[in-house]
Amino acid sequence: MDQVRAPRAQAMAIALATCVFCATAAAAAADLTPQEKALIPLAKKEGAVTIINPQFSDLTANNLGPAFIKRYGLGPEFRFNNLRKGTGQVVSQVRQEIRAGRFTVDVIAVSSPAFFDEAVKHGAFERLDSGYWKNHEELARKSGQYFEYPYVVTPFAYTFQPVWNSACPGMANFRVDSYDDVVQSSLKGKTIASDITKSITYTTTVISLTEHGFDMNAFWDKLKATDPIVEFRTEPKMQMVISCQRPLDMWNLSGRAYQNILKKPELAKIIKFGSYKEGQVLLGNQAAVLKGAPHPNAGKLLIEFLLSKEGTDIMIAGEAMQTFLKNYAIPDVVKPYVLDVSKLKVMGLKDWVGAQDRVKDVRDAWLKRFR
Repeated sequence: MDQVRAPRAQAMAIALATCVFCATAAAAAADLTPQEKALIPLAKKEGAVTIINPQFSDLTANNLGPAFIKRYGLGPEFRFNNLRKGTGQVVSQVRQEIRAGRFTVDVIAVSSPAFFDEAVKHGAFERLDSGYWKNHEELARKSGQYFEYPYVVTPFAYTFQPVWNSACPGMANFRVDSYDDVVQSSLKGKTIASDITKSITYTTTVISLTEHGFDMNAFWDKLKATDPIVEFRTEPKMQMVISCQRPLDMWNLSGRAYQNILKKPELAKIIKFGSYKEGQVLLGNQAAVLKGAPHPNAGKLLIEFLLSKEGTDIMIAGEAMQTFLKNYAIPDVVKPYVLDVSKLKVMGLKDWVGAQDRVKDVRDAWLKRFR
């Protein structure tokens, strides 16, 4: 399913959209909830907030921070810090900080239900009083996502999709509708194997596909036969696709394609992405404020911002992700890059928390092929 058909003019319009979304926060400042109003003076006194996550690009962070500060009148001295690491690294750092009782971050946002469930049981998070979560809870529940309000919310989600460069040799007529398409013999030397040992979300995707009857071990053997490069993060993988070093990545994000098209609009003609008929695993990203964090009230206010329409606008504009915000309309400029999950087979897990027990076996099976 080829999703990217935007001509140069549309891609240029997308580049302008980020400026529009930067300004949206100020327009709604008069519509603050009682919870936001109560948190503002406390957050302003704290003077900073740090969020650790694997997702927010520089584009998103550069828009999110100023809009957050402007919406709540936090002042020019307030510091917004975006710390981005891999999914496993995010969880590892925060788990270590919880155990040590010494914190450098305030908010964690990552897709890791088992971690959040464990941390809630140990009283590791601040209690939230959200004026916006009620607008997300219904759709999050319907799509089978994990959350544990009032400690953990799920503001957004993403799903791994095939991304390819149609301008590379042999790729002009290529398209992806199923997993069989990404392991064709003609793709030898053109593929990437996502390193699932370093990623919770890659591993979760494998577990979900297996639960739904897909033979991942047979698939790994077919992927191995294409002589793939092993790589972890979506950004370097996307650069491999763009440069034709490896013109196909079976698991990337449409948002990463979108971010590169913002920088070079001509890429809209050649960077394509699709979906899998076997199913798309929707990976909700949970968020919480750490108990003992240096700026807990600013952290709570940041979560409110992420759950608000203004915060959602910036997230969608920067990352082209999925939101659970009720009655939310995807902006036209980014709509071609956001999968319409209502038209796809969307999958989750029978037990998001219990799936942690299967991680080692899943990764060991992958390691037999790619290490």
